Amino acid sequence: MLRRVVVSIPAYRPSVALRSTRRFNVSTPTPAPTASACPFSGTPTTTDTPTRTCPIMGTPVLPKMACPIEEDTEADIAALRAMPFKTIVSQTGKVRLSGFVTATAVVGYVMAGGTSPLVAAAVTAGTMLQSMSANTANQIIEVEHDKNMKRTCKRPLPVGAITRTGAAALCTAEFVVGTGILAAVSPLAAALGALNWAIYVCMYTPLKRVSATNTWFGSIVGGIPPWMGGAAATGSLTCAAMHPASLLAAFMLVWQIPHFMALSFHCRRDYETAGYKMLAFANPWRASFYAIFLSVIMAAICLVGPYTISMPVEGLWYYPVSIVANTTMIYKSVRFHMDPVRNCRSCFVFSYMYLGVMLLAFTVNHFQPVGTATKVVNSLLAGKESEKEIASVTASS
Repeated sequence: MLRRVVVSIPAYRPSVALRSTRRFNVSTPTPAPTASACPFSGTPTTTDTPTRTCPIMGTPVLPKMACPIEEDTEADIAALRAMPFKTIVSQTGKVRLSGFVTATAVVGYVMAGGTSPLVAAAVTAGTMLQSMSANTANQIIEVEHDKNMKRTCKRPLPVGAITRTGAAALCTAEFVVGTGILAAVSPLAAALGALNWAIYVCMYTPLKRVSATNTWFGSIVGGIPPWMGGAAATGSLTCAAMHPASLLAAFMLVWQIPHFMALSFHCRRDYETAGYKMLAFANPWRASFYAIFLSVIMAAICLVGPYTISMPVEGLWYYPVSIVANTTMIYKSVRFHMDPVRNCRSCFVFSYMYLGVMLLAFTVNHFQPVGTATKVVNSLLAGKESEKEIASVTASS
């Protein structure tokens, strides 16, 4: 007697298969050995979950990546926990980043016509402390997520070098002192700084885990410091003297996008692991396209902006410098768009160089060195001509 053997074959659905392969390829999971856990985040050093292949990198991306400090010894971890207080203050406040923020405020002060060294020093100290306070508050809120990211897991809070309570006290002290210093020279600048702190801590920081639009809100934070400097110089946001500072504010608002798109793509796996919503890994093409588009907008601000607000420009050197800097920034953004894997870091690093060049160009242009030198030379020549005329009159008499 023959028996019928029925083999059940699951129905093949091409549309589902195609849709899944567009996103990532799933490889056969490899059994994992017994794993130890990260002493900070509790993340296993290995995982037996299926591996997703990154559609951009072509490398495995785990839903829960390996512990970022799994190779550190106990001595290394103990050294991290025993870091000096000045290092804790520096790292929680992101001193280098805060320094760039402060520089934009000082340049805004100069461009708005500020001349007092005392007020400039107050703007520097107050903006620096407010920025460090905002960064410290950001790390207090995100400490649990920072533990899972390679670029942040060794910060003071994740490693336990300082408690949340201690960091909160540091954050409060920085904010109170910084705001007080600014208020002493310009209540309007202090109020703008407090508003910027609130936007960064209360809006941008929580939005990072909700929507990729967080980058656009974060750019507002970068645009306010030049207004703070301008307000300290003029006491107003609407007077004509504020126009150059407002031009710088618009420049900084736009600069944030190409800069952060390149950074977020470079650190995309870290951000994805921590649960942040970033356009760079949700839609790399669009993120890099925004970098190009807004680099072009920056070029327009630098080259056409001064003319629209009747700002004096020494075209002999300002325009060549600006054209070279902006052309290079656009070129870096285009390369980032064409091959984001290889060129994201280059675009990110150059964005800082570009910012430094343009801040210096704005500052030097304000003092009109060529025009001043020309006036001095003409004055000296006129003086010599006068001496010759006097001598000739004396001789004839």
